[in-house]
Amino acid sequence: MDPKHRDRIAFVRIVSGKFERDMNVIHIQSGRKVRLSSSHKLFGNERETVDEAYPGDIIGLVGHDGFGIGDTLSTDPKIRFDEIPRFTPEVFEYFHNPNTAKFKQFRQGLDQLLLEGVAQAFHLKDTASRVPLLAAVGPLQFEVLQYRLETEYNAETRRESAPFTAVRWLPQGTSTETLDTLSLPTGARLAFDIDSNPVALFPSEWSLGYFTQNHPNLTLTALAPPRLQNR
Repeated sequence: MDPKHRDRIAFVRIVSGKFERDMNVIHIQSGRKVRLSSSHKLFGNERETVDEAYPGDIIGLVGHDGFGIGDTLSTDPKIRFDEIPRFTPEVFEYFHNPNTAKFKQFRQGLDQLLLEGVAQAFHLKDTASRVPLLAAVGPLQFEVLQYRLETEYNAETRRESAPFTAVRWLPQGTSTETLDTLSLPTGARLAFDIDSNPVALFPSEWSLGYFTQNHPNLTLTALAPPRLQNR
């Protein structure tokens, strides 16, 4: 919000109970205990410290960059809300960092923007490349990502289209041995998402259909599985 002061704010809706500043809660997705000390209400560029909040209120929590969209904060570890579903990606690009002197800024900015849900990232199986394969619903998301990397993190980027048009998640827990036995059509690749879930990437709908036909016992899904604790 202020380029000269790089803090981060996670916006949280109070669903039940009562929020009190400095209260201790559990971040359900990681299992960590968190103290909520810096709580604010925001209007434009103005901030106001919030000491109490009630169901329906939205507050901003400063300095918690480990919170993701749809995460649950609760004093009861058994409470967990369903994750907000994400649309299935349809466009894929590689983001390169042409200036190696700025790689730290590039990597830090990319990691934080991915946490915000600007795009999804995949790591191709059997490759040592550090160039991230990014996925989005439309090209506008990549334009936003590139603009924010350059303006907020001073990290130059170069974009390269990837030859994929569809992604499907394989069953959670699929072993490496099973992945090695899969027969992939030409141009398809296996990869892993940010939570290490296996996925298959396809260059066309025909390629996806061919793979499905040849692996009738393999359940594919268009959406990522729920994120587990201690991710």
